[in-house]
Amino acid sequence: MKKTLLAAALLAGFATAGVAQAETSVTLYGILDTGYGYQNYKFDNNGVEARARTSGLRSGTVNGNRFGLKGAEDLGDGLRAIFQLEQGFDLGNGQPSTTRQFHRQAFVGLSSDNWGTFTMGRQYSAGVEVGNLNVNGWNLGDVDKVFGAYGYANRIDNSFKYVTPDMAGFKVIALYGSEGNDTIERINGEAFPGSAERTSRVSLGATYANGPISAGASYDRRGETGVADAITNWTVNAAYDFEVVKLNLAYGQDRHGKLGWAGAAGNYIDAVGPLSLGDDFKSNNYHVGLSAPIAGGTLYAGWNYSRASNLDTIGGLEAGNISTYQVNYFYPLSKRTGVYTYATYGKNLGYVRDLKGTEAGVGLNHKF
Repeated sequence: MKKTLLAAALLAGFATAGVAQAETSVTLYGILDTGYGYQNYKFDNNGVEARARTSGLRSGTVNGNRFGLKGAEDLGDGLRAIFQLEQGFDLGNGQPSTTRQFHRQAFVGLSSDNWGTFTMGRQYSAGVEVGNLNVNGWNLGDVDKVFGAYGYANRIDNSFKYVTPDMAGFKVIALYGSEGNDTIERINGEAFPGSAERTSRVSLGATYANGPISAGASYDRRGETGVADAITNWTVNAAYDFEVVKLNLAYGQDRHGKLGWAGAAGNYIDAVGPLSLGDDFKSNNYHVGLSAPIAGGTLYAGWNYSRASNLDTIGGLEAGNISTYQVNYFYPLSKRTGVYTYATYGKNLGYVRDLKGTEAGVGLNHKF
């Protein structure tokens, strides 16, 4: 009888342990993306010539290389505690992308089946979430070369974010955060020398995905104490899958600058000097993309365009409107591994007239 009771107690203990394990989970994940790439950037205007050409191993074309941890604990009644920590790195040399430990994402929060998800930390703006819904293109052909809202530099420090539950394919996103040092030290109403003014970030968005239709809209604003004009942008995009081909369209505007703009970085910009968009800067941004299933993979062709207003010169050079064109193809070898190729041409990059660039490459993408 004692042996029977002991056996029952042991079985009950194992069962309880199994339940506890199922209620709490931590997942290690990542993406490895690299291949061969060729880049050629050329500038020739008003007697100024510059050229930058590279070729060889290129890291992070389709997706930025990363590894991370994410987890959830079941708190009952559909409520979970969640977290995510994610770091980027260069697969070519193994070095981290920045000096931050988890610069891509770092947040903790609560998620409910009925009430949505609330998180705190470093996380993506609503603009990035909306852009990820539909937009395609890689490297120079990515829309973040013309849309301020879609740039992945829109990771907001010290932020609070709320996402509603899925309501028949519809979600709303709201974020508020401060970037950098938000401490204001003042003497007689004036900022103390060396102290930072408070910056605030507001990001709102909505997405819809149901059947062949997907669409989204976002609004982002970054204000700074003592600065009259806040940097703002708004975007809308929509896609319809005709099965034979999928059409994606996007439009947006930037005012007084571009938030998280990827077009302000890169060796092709360094070749012509630092950039300054100015407080009066305005831009209207456009994207058209077509993708189709071809031979077991996906063929994509896209065009991005940004028309700038109140921008006659940039970095002391004549300004122009950005255009980029890209064709790429991705072929899955399995659910987690695929190969790809791409070719891109761009002109007036970074709004610098006659700054042109071409890219081409092949690579391997693996997710774990």
